Amino acid sequence: MTYSLMVGTGETYFAAFALALGSSDKMSGLVAAVPPLVGATAQLFAPALAARVKSPSRWIQACAMLQVASFVPMIVGAIVGALPMWVLFLVAGVYWTSALGAGGVWNTWIGLCMPARIRPHYFGIRSRLCQASILAGIIVAALILQPTHGTRWELWGFAALFAIAAAARAASIPYLRRQRDPKEWPEHTPVPLWHFLARFWHRADARLVALMLAMQIAVQMGQPFLNPYLIKQLDVSPILYLGLIAVGFAAKSAALPLIGMYAKQKGARSLLAIGALGTTVMILPWLFVEWVPGMFAIQAVSGIAQGAWELATFLLFLETIPSEERTSVMSGFYFLNSLAMAAGSLVGAALLGNSPDYAAYYLVFAVSTGLRVVALFLLPFVHVDVLRAIPLISSTLAVRLNAGSIESPIADSIVEQRESRNSEQKDGR
Repeated sequence: MTYSLMVGTGETYFAAFALALGSSDKMSGLVAAVPPLVGATAQLFAPALAARVKSPSRWIQACAMLQVASFVPMIVGAIVGALPMWVLFLVAGVYWTSALGAGGVWNTWIGLCMPARIRPHYFGIRSRLCQASILAGIIVAALILQPTHGTRWELWGFAALFAIAAAARAASIPYLRRQRDPKEWPEHTPVPLWHFLARFWHRADARLVALMLAMQIAVQMGQPFLNPYLIKQLDVSPILYLGLIAVGFAAKSAALPLIGMYAKQKGARSLLAIGALGTTVMILPWLFVEWVPGMFAIQAVSGIAQGAWELATFLLFLETIPSEERTSVMSGFYFLNSLAMAAGSLVGAALLGNSPDYAAYYLVFAVSTGLRVVALFLLPFVHVDVLRAIPLISSTLAVRLNAGSIESPIADSIVEQRESRNSEQKDGR
């Protein structure tokens, strides 16, 4: 819950903070898309480094402390009223390095901490409490940023917000310290990135990964620049901006149980088609809407579409990866996915230019939509499917406009559920 409070008050506002510092629309968009690539690159080495530490608890505590430290330069910059953009990019990279560096190790650790018999109930409660904590963080951000908007205290508002985020993350460390290490750490088969790439086109999920990366490039050409478009071009207030983020996240969270039921009844591949279609069209309506209820409707629908896309891709992708290779393969995929994010955002930034107007944004959003349509042509070639949709446990990494949130599946807990179900079937229960 303390981690989720940090998500609701922290990284979500890096782009808005960049605009408050006087950066260009292009730079504020890139600060939301490029630093995750730094983190994804660093997390390729996380399993090997964590093995040297020989304690997942100590490793994740170190990552948490690094994440707390990443907020300090932003707090100081907001108080003094200036922060070079390269420093903001650097500390955002540190933030994502610590977040993703802890992610894979934490996924395995939490799966070992929770006995299989209590896991569904525990994670169900955990998910609801974490979602509530993120929404509470967004409300706190609105209460802080709205009164200071447009005043000489605007940057002080961001300083207070980031101080709360740092304090929330720091508050999680004592709880991490209290959770003991498992008696045994599972054997893991490392899969080097070059080996993953060399085998890529021989894998059953190659077409699915190609679709996911192509769609990611197309989406990231437009999505990071929605923040400056709303703040600068449409001049939305902080409370409306944060309300839009909250609605997208809440709609996605509320719809996930229904989406999961659909996956069980119709299959993950059918859900993938719905999510892909929704993701394709949801940036274009922003070119034509100025009515506030219409903005909320767009956010709600886009959050649901993104939820369908993520659930379907997680189910299909995780099903095809051998359990002993899952951590390394997922690390390789996160790197490629972040590389696609950065590539798409750089192309979008080039199209946007240094002094964008409405016409420039229309061009970026229209080209992004066109490339999403092109990516859809890969959909009929995706043949992998799961025989039965299994419960999916995920952790929220960030909250985004027009995306609801960025989720990371807890893969090892899914393995445990499948093994438990298979064991029960063998025992005739």
